[in-house]
Amino acid sequence: MSTIPPDRVFHQKFGYGEVRGIEGDKLMIDFDHAGIKNIVARFVTPADQVDDIPF
Repeated sequence: MSTIPPDRVFHQKFGYGEVRGIEGDKLMIDFDHAGIKNIVARFVTPADQVDDIPF
């Protein structure tokens, strides 16, 4: 798993978190309230673009 500087992202179910690593199309994300999860990249949005999500 590649490591990168943490980027803030948003997931509709798990909320905000920081990307801790990348493996293929999956991101290891340390969510603020849900802990560490491996999530397919297309299911998260960069935190600075959250207002653009059409819910």
